[in-house]
Amino acid sequence: MAPLENLLIRELQLEELPLILPLIALHNANIPQEELRRRLEAMILLDYHCIAAFHDGRIAGVAGYWIGTRFWCGEYMDVDNVVVDPELRSRGIGSLLMDWLHRKAVELGCRIVVLDSYVTYAGAHRFYFREGYQILGFHFTRDVQ
Repeated sequence: MAPLENLLIRELQLEELPLILPLIALHNANIPQEELRRRLEAMILLDYHCIAAFHDGRIAGVAGYWIGTRFWCGEYMDVDNVVVDPELRSRGIGSLLMDWLHRKAVELGCRIVVLDSYVTYAGAHRFYFREGYQILGFHFTRDVQ
């Protein structure tokens, strides 16, 4: 498919963040809308940021991020929930979102960009490999409740 014209990518203001919830719900279909809203509110308190791609006045894609520091890598950007409207996928929106994030990471003094992807999302894995990402390790989880 042809790339979209007139695409605007920008960081969302605090009051705009709830606009991402419909796309986030597509990516997290098993989580109720109210729980997603509650989690977003909690994430905002932890300095969550989000960018959006706008096309024809509507959100076509989103990507969240945090900035942190760890012993193993120093300063890093952690990208979270890169989601593109299913009707607009394969039009270059994901790559443009990632380009924006990579430039922002450099601007903020980050050494690397990290992200998690569910093991079942083979299409996302192909996308991230094309974007220059590599698998460095495993992300382990354990329920505690």
